[in-house]
Amino acid sequence: MGTSGNLFVGKCLASDALLLDSFSVSHHSCQNRDMVLVRWKAPSVLWLKVNTDGSVIGNHDACGGLFRDRLGTLLGAFTYNLGNSSVFTAEIHGFILALEYAAHNGWRNLWLESDSTSALIIFKNSSLVPVLLRNRWHNACKLGVQVISSHIFREGN
Repeated sequence: MGTSGNLFVGKCLASDALLLDSFSVSHHSCQNRDMVLVRWKAPSVLWLKVNTDGSVIGNHDACGGLFRDRLGTLLGAFTYNLGNSSVFTAEIHGFILALEYAAHNGWRNLWLESDSTSALIIFKNSSLVPVLLRNRWHNACKLGVQVISSHIFREGN
């Protein structure tokens, strides 16, 4: 009897050999995975960076963010329990709270970094903001905070 794992030609870690052996899958096609260096990049002098994240576990949804300067000094943070939403909504809620927090503290130049490429698209197309957050999103965008947004891998966020 053959296994589909033996037909797979992809990348795996050499440390997976024991697991593959337990399923009688040959590791002839194993290659070492490419390593990608992921690290936090500091903003320039006039900018602050906020790393935001949204999370959903069961019925518990939350978002949060960390504000740091060019030296990596923690300047502020927020967390917020949302109730019942999707990860996409939690990510966007985090963006809104980051903008509001920055405006409240008089920070006008903000580099927002997230591991959610799908949520970051709202900076280019605000019609993708969920209807229930749309008014708050538009209000947050009018707070006078200049925003640069970018993606960072989850490990760096």
